[in-house]
Amino acid sequence: MAVSYLPCGDCGLTVEFGQGIDRKLSQQIMALRAAVEDAGLAGVIETVPTYRSLLIHYDPLATSQADLIAAVDPLIAGIDDTSKAAARRWELPICFDDEFSPDLGNVAEFGKMSPDAVMDVITSVEHFIYMLGFAPGLPYMGDLPEALAIPRKKTPIKHVPKGSVLVATGLTLIYPAVNPTGWHIIGRCPVPIFDVEREDPVLLTAGDRVSFNKVSRAEYDEIEAKVAAGSYEIEGRTV
Repeated sequence: MAVSYLPCGDCGLTVEFGQGIDRKLSQQIMALRAAVEDAGLAGVIETVPTYRSLLIHYDPLATSQADLIAAVDPLIAGIDDTSKAAARRWELPICFDDEFSPDLGNVAEFGKMSPDAVMDVITSVEHFIYMLGFAPGLPYMGDLPEALAIPRKKTPIKHVPKGSVLVATGLTLIYPAVNPTGWHIIGRCPVPIFDVEREDPVLLTAGDRVSFNKVSRAEYDEIEAKVAAGSYEIEGRTV
């Protein structure tokens, strides 16, 4: 497998696998991430997967870039088109109440379908997490059909509530906290995907899959109350 090694300052090495957003490419990146972490390579501090590459953050006092490349090369040799890393499948609730979905009508108009049809697509697609970014624990998920690959807004908005589900360019996001956006808000999830009070604050990770289950506003409020009381439990299934 041909990869490119790109230096990122004196403490980072990017292993670039290819171009574009591709699920098979992402699975190879996640397979390398697992191999690097399992190998316990000297000096490696953390790994960060992206759409098309893996960033390896290392201690330059413990290893050199040349030595790190020499250690990673044989790990890459063991990765092919069938390589996969362990991942989890999550079922998350989503509410399409009017208050939570101000852009649902615009997305439906773009896709030449009804708002109900958009909801059906969102709840029937298995959303694949390619990477986390922009805000703590925020997942970039694909892959929506071309009909829903709506461009980003020309004018971003400043205040998007925590838990908002957004779409643009064929991808889906869940906001972990209040943030600005240029994406389109189509629903809201009451389950926090980032919580500093949890043992592991980040719920989702690259390589995981997410399925959305439509809930009513009353069901949303009930789940939100359980989350606030600390009695709501959720667990991903290994895939």
